[in-house]
Amino acid sequence: MGKAPRLVGTGFLAVLFLSGSILTGCTQRATPEQMTQLEEACAAADRAEQTVREKEAEIERLQNELAQKQRTLQEVDREKASVESRLNNLRSELSQTQAEMEQIKRERATVPPSGR
Repeated sequence: MGKAPRLVGTGFLAVLFLSGSILTGCTQRATPEQMTQLEEACAAADRAEQTVREKEAEIERLQNELAQKQRTLQEVDREKASVESRLNNLRSELSQTQAEMEQIKRERATVPPSGR
């Protein structure tokens, strides 16, 4: 964003310089060449100002897009933490269930078969 104000300032100085040279010239009127230069300088300043407005609008759009993406990232991070928590709970339950199954298997192995 540093170049845009400098560009506008340069265009303004060019217009001011050309205007000053026209007003202080040897003749009371500007030559056609000076008028062309002045018109070109004005057109350049207008283009620079338009470019600045476009870039500022683009910056605002990108900042809004960034903010939206950051909100989405926060939501995804919260969902990820929730899923990880549920996964850890399931792993814990699975581990506990496996331990219980092993205990039952050991108990069955030590109990003699009933004589039916």
